[in-house]
Formats: sequence, structure tokens, C-alpha cells
Amino acid sequence: MPNYRHEVYWQTTEAAEPQDALTGDVDCDVAVVGAGFTGMWTAYSLKKARPELSVRLLDAGLAGGAASGTADGFVTPTLGKDLDQLIRIYGAEAAGKASAIVGRSILEIGRFCRREKVDAEYEANDYLMVALNDGQLARLEHDRQLALKLGSDTKIMDAAESRAYVDSPEIRGAVRVGGALVNPYKLARGLARTLRAAGVAIHERTPVQRVEPAATAGAPHTVVTAAGRVRAPQVVLATSASQYTFAGFQRRVLPMWSYVLISEPLTDEQLGRVHWPGREGLVEAKTFLHCGRFTADNRVMWAGGRAYYYPRSPFDRAHMRNPAIYRELTGSFARFFPAWRDVRFEFAYGGVIDITRDMMPHFGTLRPGLHYGYGYCGNGIAATHTGGRILRDLVLGERTDYSTLALVDAPRPTFPPEPISFAGYQVLSRVYEWKDRRG
Repeated sequence: MPNYRHEVYWQTTEAAEPQDALTGDVDCDVAVVGAGFTGMWTAYSLKKARPELSVRLLDAGLAGGAASGTADGFVTPTLGKDLDQLIRIYGAEAAGKASAIVGRSILEIGRFCRREKVDAEYEANDYLMVALNDGQLARLEHDRQLALKLGSDTKIMDAAESRAYVDSPEIRGAVRVGGALVNPYKLARGLARTLRAAGVAIHERTPVQRVEPAATAGAPHTVVTAAGRVRAPQVVLATSASQYTFAGFQRRVLPMWSYVLISEPLTDEQLGRVHWPGREGLVEAKTFLHCGRFTADNRVMWAGGRAYYYPRSPFDRAHMRNPAIYRELTGSFARFFPAWRDVRFEFAYGGVIDITRDMMPHFGTLRPGLHYGYGYCGNGIAATHTGGRILRDLVLGERTDYSTLALVDAPRPTFPPEPISFAGYQVLSRVYEWKDRRG
């Protein structure tokens, strides 16, 4: 296997040291378990709405150092798996409302970066959903018909029009979709700095063992760690793929691994071989999709393929080393961009994403004062911003456009126990792969 660096590229672009580990017992108005995007956007939204609130976040590692800082950096209007699933579960009207709100979050993240002077390498250059065969062209048309139900239309470009954006011989058609690209780790760390400046305490390197619900009405809930306890009348659980480790969420999330390759910086000569002037993100129109993009220093990222499930050791960093998926990714990249066959990939790594049974994010209130948000299924950067607004309003007890979205307090289907979930995923993966092959 090539001599890859099995570390997250984004996390090499900014140095960070853990700060403010919890020591002793404290009280606050709102305690947030998980300092990823969901938890931090919740805290940010709360402090904007009610600056007087005392808010504390607790995280087992660095703020933004897990799923949020490992993401591919696509800021898209997608909720869960895709629009088709969203409409199937909630209906066209509710899906349209939710999609519009997530679309606003794309713009809000850009405004946040400008207002708070966070250099997250935000590029508002949209992305292309591309088709490589007849089946994928049919999928683009299916998605277009769904968009029409929601009152919008999209143009399906032919091969020549599509290749004017990204000149790959594989592309037979494409749709341009509103969105942006970011460095997710820089966005997360900038958000953490902004929160600390606003008076929010972020306790890093503070793993939470459990949350003890209030014994009586009006009493605080207790967040328990090895170093101390945080008592708060309002608690938010926002721990992504780790959500299943908390009471009330068993078998509601499967932690899946998704993999990425990132090249060395391309030379001017290499960049000139492939016409890609707008630097749009690139996403393949299938279930186990491939996606690509440039980084700010002109590396090319190529990611996707099959997701992997390791039920016995879901968070073991040894899973970074997966020769099979890296061979598949290098092969698909070479087919997609034959002019870049000499491009060397420097980074090869994976990250854990939170998959729910219905492939939709879940938000709601488990019991008075105990709220949750998780399950973005790999499409979380914009949706977590929306999630922060939802959780803000649940904490404040306000009925708003956010807290009344159909995703809030909706049914949360569970996965079957092991080993049935693992066996079922293997079968389902093969079905998806077969569908992808035939389009």
C-alpha cells in the first residue's frame, strides 16, 4: 500500500490544544454534551438569543475534533440521505419547509464567518450532482421532479454543458445545486473561539459517562464525568455517532466509517490539465457516491465509496488503515480524471458518521429539559446549523419555524440488535451496490 499519512488533513491546517478540562462540580443554565457542530451551534444560538444564560459544553476530545472536523467540507441543503427520503417520510410540504430552512443555513454559515472573522476557507461556489450512466441520468430527472413538487426547477445539463464546469470524460450530465465548501476543522475551531469569547465554557478532554435525569420536577439534570458533575435544568445531547451510548438512544444510531483521499498540492501544470475553473464541489448521483473538491491549497480530495460498519470496535483508529477502500478510491479517481494519473495522494483516512434507521436526522425532547440532536447521515454541515436553531428553541420552550419542523419529536425507529444489524447492513450494502451498478 502507498505510504499514506493516516491522519485527518483538515486537522493539520490549524494547531489546537485541549483547554479547560472540567475539575469539580459546577452549575449552569444549559449543559451541552458534545462540542461538535450541533452542540456549538446550539450554544451560539442560545447566547445570541439570551446572552445572560450560562452555557457549558463538554467533549471527550477537542471541540470540533471528531466528526465535525473530519467532514469533507460540503455545505449542502441536504437533510439526511436525500430529498426523496425526506419527502417519503414527511410529505412534500413539510420537506419543502425543512429544505428551505437548511438552505438558509448555508448562507448563515458564510455570514457567521464574515461577521466573526473566522477564516474557514468558505467558498460559495455551489456543487454539481453528476451522472455517469443512464440510470444516474434517470435519478437526476427523478430529483428534478421532486424539486418541482417543492416549487423549484433545476436544469439537467448534457455532457458538453457539464464538462464546461468539470472536464471529466465520465460525466454524461449534471445539475448545479446551491451550496458552498469549507475547511470544516477551521470552521469548528473558529466557532469554539467565538463561543469562548462570548463567555461559553468548553470543557475539552472531558468524557461524559452518563446523564442522570432530574429526580423531581424542577430539579436539575446531572452530567456525570470522572472529574466532576455539571448540574443544569436544561441538557442537550449532541454526540453524533456516540449518541447510542446514552440511555434512551440505544440502537438508534449506527456508527459507520466513510473514507477520504487527499492529494499533494497540485502544480500549475497539473491543474491546467483538467478544466475546473469554478472549483465547484462534485457529487456522484448514486447511493455509495464518490465526491471531489479542491482544498484552499489546491489539493484534490476524492472520497466516498462503500461505508463500513465495525460493530465490535466502532471508534478504533486502526480502521483508518483500509487498503480495500483506498484501492477502490484510487481506481475510481483514475477513471474519472485520467489526466491526473500521476497525482499522488498524501492523506488517506476515515471518519465516523451517524446513520439512523430512517436515514434522517432526529431532534426532540426526551423528557422535560433533556433534548437531543443527531443522525445527519454524512450531510451535516448546514443541517447542524439548522439543528442548533432547533435545539435553541426547544431549550427556550418557544414554538418557532424551527421547533415545529416535522423532524422534531418525530418517531425514532431503532435498529435490530447485533448480530442482526451487522448482517442486515451487509445485505443492504450489496443491494445498494447492485442498484448503483445498474443505475
